[in-house]
Amino acid sequence: MNIIEKAGILAIGTRLLRVHDLLRIDANTFYKAQGFDFETKWFSVMYVLSVQSPLSVTEISAEIGLSHPTTITLLKELENKKFIESIKDEKDERKRNIQLTPTGSDLVKSLKPIWKMIINVLTKLTSNQNNLFEAINEVEDRLRESSFLQRMEALATDQGQVKSDLITIKKIEVQEELAIAQAILQQVQLQKGELNEYDPIDGYIFYMAFVNGLPAGTAVISLIDHNANLDELAVLDNYKSMGIEEALLEAIKTS
Repeated sequence: MNIIEKAGILAIGTRLLRVHDLLRIDANTFYKAQGFDFETKWFSVMYVLSVQSPLSVTEISAEIGLSHPTTITLLKELENKKFIESIKDEKDERKRNIQLTPTGSDLVKSLKPIWKMIINVLTKLTSNQNNLFEAINEVEDRLRESSFLQRMEALATDQGQVKSDLITIKKIEVQEELAIAQAILQQVQLQKGELNEYDPIDGYIFYMAFVNGLPAGTAVISLIDHNANLDELAVLDNYKSMGIEEALLEAIKTS
């Protein structure tokens, strides 16, 4: 038993990630051995779109249960593979919906026998006294009732350990953070029905706001005659009315 295993339930996230990695690596190897250019991380989006299509980015995110930025990253990868495409919404031309391309549809059909094999193997893996699949369903139901954060905050309140939300602002210089900032922008833009792209190569500068270490909003500026010009400011719905916009603007002024 290693240190993480000795940590018990405190390391449940790491243990789940470890199981995920074991399944992901072997499944990807099997896909490749069978001649398929496919990765397990794409399954949820491809499967959802094979059942119902077209769907908006927000609808896909809700169906697969992943965050909007994560969903956008997956969609970009699938679009680069020519497995999906965006089309204009029939009722609102400003909005874009996502659907499988003919190549994507053909791939799903070809993968269905593989997915049946995966169902067989996973069923045998989890069919024990402590059924992992049933346990995951139960935990997800409880998280829908009350999130992990809500439970932690409630416990902290009970124990008198209340801490106010900490807002931090930083200029983005890392590619991974830039991808998150752009995903936040796209999410807010999609809600407004407008899409604008800002490429750092063209001189745009990004700032990110964090609340207790979690990405909450972003601002894009361009420098005109050495003066900062605010091009766009976006804050996620969960963090509105917390002073994020003001904090971003103040950071830009003082930078």
